[in-house]
Amino acid sequence: MENEIYDLIILGSGPAGVSAAIYAERYNLKSIMVGEIFGGTVMYPHKITNFTSYPEISGIELINNMKKHIEAINYTVIEDQIVKVEKLKDIFNVYLRNGKVLNSQNILIALGTFRRKLNAKGEDKFIGKGVHYCAICDAVFYKDKNTIVVGSGDGASMAVLLLAPIAKHVYQIIRKDELKTAPDTIEKLEKLNNYTLIKNNEIVEIQGDKFVNRVILKENFNGQKEIEMDGVFIEIGGAPNSAIINDLQVAVDSQGFIKVDNFLKTNVEGVWAAGDITNINGDFKQIINACSQGAVAAYDIYNKSQKSNVPHTNFTLER
Repeated sequence: MENEIYDLIILGSGPAGVSAAIYAERYNLKSIMVGEIFGGTVMYPHKITNFTSYPEISGIELINNMKKHIEAINYTVIEDQIVKVEKLKDIFNVYLRNGKVLNSQNILIALGTFRRKLNAKGEDKFIGKGVHYCAICDAVFYKDKNTIVVGSGDGASMAVLLLAPIAKHVYQIIRKDELKTAPDTIEKLEKLNNYTLIKNNEIVEIQGDKFVNRVILKENFNGQKEIEMDGVFIEIGGAPNSAIINDLQVAVDSQGFIKVDNFLKTNVEGVWAAGDITNINGDFKQIINACSQGAVAAYDIYNKSQKSNVPHTNFTLER
């Protein structure tokens, strides 16, 4: 028995994928969404204050709300790892870790980004033993301890604000001489009494016994390169999670982000991309942008299907 062929398979279940799924359902596209972790990296921020209609909400709360929306429209989400995507003639085959193969006439790549590593000596050795990439997940373990956050962007600064009420002292280290975060966030940082910003420096080595107990800096800080430290939180952004679609020969920029037009089309017929994995908004990676892009992509896919006279019917969704 041949597999059913979807109008659209959405790869990734973060904000871009969720938004696309909602609009695909409204347009009566036969679609399905596949993602290893529902919500993606949006679950990490402990406080989001710039998402329309929520003066303040945590990443986990926002994702839970998105999940409720998906459940309310009875939309199918498969939580599994995508291992390969290929195109044979006009059909895309999406291979999952569980052995299942999904087939579709179109795909939307909304796989987001993965956390970048510092690549300092000792980093891999101490992952989970003092080296972390998610402050909201692990800050609780550092009550009255010394911590350091690496990074100059919004994610790093929010990690500092999360750690400050818990930790004994929070250092933030940046390679240049200024933070790349919103002015109101900088004002909050400056009001902290257990916070130190280290400029024009970087960590070259992370040391310890069973757990981290010190970091070695490239340049002197307060007359020395060694600082006693209990926890290192690396918040230096993400890289596009696009390795699994390499076989499709989708065009990417010099940093690996997928090139798209104003309607989120790629250079490959039948392939769209949305969210942080695209190049369309440069470094301005925001949840609201991802949601908008997912909606626009679904709209354009619907327009394509109308022109090609693809039949659409209501379908029973599996759980």
